[in-house]
Amino acid sequence: MSDARRLLRADGYDAIVVGAGHNGLVAAAYLARAGRSVLVLERRDVLGGAAVSEAVWPGWTVSTASYVCSLLHPRIVSELRLASYGYEAYRKDPASFTPLPDGRSLVLSRDAAENAREIGAFSRRDVAGFAAFEREAERLGSVLFEAFEAAAPDTPRIDDAARAAFDGSAAALVERYVETPVLQATLATDGLIGTYAGPRDAGTGYVLAHHYAGRALGVQGAWGFVRGGMGSISRALALAARIAGCSFQTSATVTRILVRDGRAYGVALDDGTEFEAPLVISNADPHTTFSLLATSDVPAGTRAKLAGWKSDGCSLKLNLALGELPDFEARPGRDTAAPHHRATVHVAPSLDYLQTAHDDARTLGASRAPMLECFMQTPTDPSLAPPGKHLLSIFAQYFPYERADGAWNDRKREDAANLIVATLARYAPNLPNAIEARQILAPPDLEERFGLYRGHIFHGELLPGQILGDRFPARTEIDGLLLCGSGASPGGCVSGLPGLHAANAAMAGAATIGSN
Repeated sequence: MSDARRLLRADGYDAIVVGAGHNGLVAAAYLARAGRSVLVLERRDVLGGAAVSEAVWPGWTVSTASYVCSLLHPRIVSELRLASYGYEAYRKDPASFTPLPDGRSLVLSRDAAENAREIGAFSRRDVAGFAAFEREAERLGSVLFEAFEAAAPDTPRIDDAARAAFDGSAAALVERYVETPVLQATLATDGLIGTYAGPRDAGTGYVLAHHYAGRALGVQGAWGFVRGGMGSISRALALAARIAGCSFQTSATVTRILVRDGRAYGVALDDGTEFEAPLVISNADPHTTFSLLATSDVPAGTRAKLAGWKSDGCSLKLNLALGELPDFEARPGRDTAAPHHRATVHVAPSLDYLQTAHDDARTLGASRAPMLECFMQTPTDPSLAPPGKHLLSIFAQYFPYERADGAWNDRKREDAANLIVATLARYAPNLPNAIEARQILAPPDLEERFGLYRGHIFHGELLPGQILGDRFPARTEIDGLLLCGSGASPGGCVSGLPGLHAANAAMAGAATIGSN
C-alpha cells in the first residue's frame, strides 16, 4: 500500500472537498466509491457551482451560468452511472444560426447536404473548405481529448501541426479553409468564448480546439443540451456521491485551509467550526484556494505562478424570460419553433466585427457592438418555462471585470443589458417587447455568486502558458492539499476531468485517469 493510500485513514473524514462545483462532486464521488469518507463543504445553499439549474423566476428553470454540454468525459458518465441518476444530454441541431444585417443568414447543422446549400449561397468554394475545416478541428479536438486523459499533459505529446495551430490565432485557422466572412466568424467564436482576446490574437487557436475536445454526445466536438438544464449534471453527480456515502454541508463558507509543518490538515469555517482530514481538495480557483492559507504557508513557486496567472473575466451572462419566440427578419416566425430557434444564435458577422468588439473593451471599457452567443433550450425542453413561453440565455463578450471606464455599477449593468438586447433586436425586432424578466450577471456578479475569481469562467485563461502541462497540477506544493477546479489541468468547461485527476492523485498518486 502506498503512502498516499495509508494517509486515507478512517478516523474522522479521509478527505474534505472545498466547494461543490461539478469537479468537486466528481472528486467526492470517486473517493466515496473507493470507500473513503468524504465531507463536501459548499458556501451556497445549492450544489453544482456554475453548473446549476435555478428557479430565478416562478415557473422558470434557468441554467444560470453554464448552459451547454460537450466535454463531460464519457468515462465519468459511465463509471458514476449518471444516466441512472437523471443525466440526459442530447445533441443541439442545428448547431448554429448566424443572421446578418442585410437579411441573409447562415445555418449549420449535422446534415452535409443542407450545409452545402447554406454555405454555397455565399461561396461554392467554401463548401469543401468547411468540410476540411471540420475535419481539422475534430482532429485537433481529438488530440486534446487524448492529452486531457493525462493528469499533467505535456506539450511534447502534441504533434507539430497541432502545436502550431494552438499557438496561432482562431482567425488564421479558419481563414486557412474558408473565405466567407460570416462563416469565418461563426467558426471563430469557439476560439473566443470566455477568453479576453480577439480572433486575431495568438493562442486563440487553442481555445477553438479546446471547444472541439468533447465526446459527451458520442461525436467529437459536438455540443448539446442537458435535459432539465445544467443542474441535472450536478444533481446526478451529487446523488452518485451520496449513494456512495459522501456527506454534504451547504451554507458552509470555508475561510481558512489549516496548515501545520507544511502540510494541510483541515479547514475552518466562518463560524469558527473546524474539520480535520489528512486531505483537503479545493474546487475553488487557484487564487481563491491559496488566499485561504496564511501567506507564509504558500510556497514561493506557487506565489510566482499566481502572480503571473491571467484571470480577467470578460463575459456577461444575460438570461431572459420571453413571452414569445424571437422573430428573426432573416427567417421569420414566432408562433412555432423553427430549426434556427434550436441552434446557437450568433451575432458575429465577420472577424473584423469580433476583433473590434475585443479592442473596444480594451480601450473604452466594454464592447460597443458585442459578440453574442444565444441559446434557447425551451424549444426542445419546454419543462424549463411556463407553457408557451421561452428562455433565452445570452453569453456576451466583451464586458471585462476590469473596465477602462471605471468599476461596474448598477447603471453599467443595465446599460450593458440594454445594449445586448438592442444588438439582438436588430435581427429580431420583437425581442424587446417579448421580455418579461431578465437576470444580468456581469463578471463581478459571477465572482460573487459562483466564487469565480475576477469573474473568469475557466478559473484562468486557456491560452498558451496556462494550458496542458502549464496549468496548475492536481497536486500542490503543499502536502495534503490538492486542486480539483478548472484552474487545474486540463482546464475549463464542464468536463469533470480536474475532479477525476484529483481523486486519482488522492487515492494512489495516479499519473493518468486510467490508473487505479
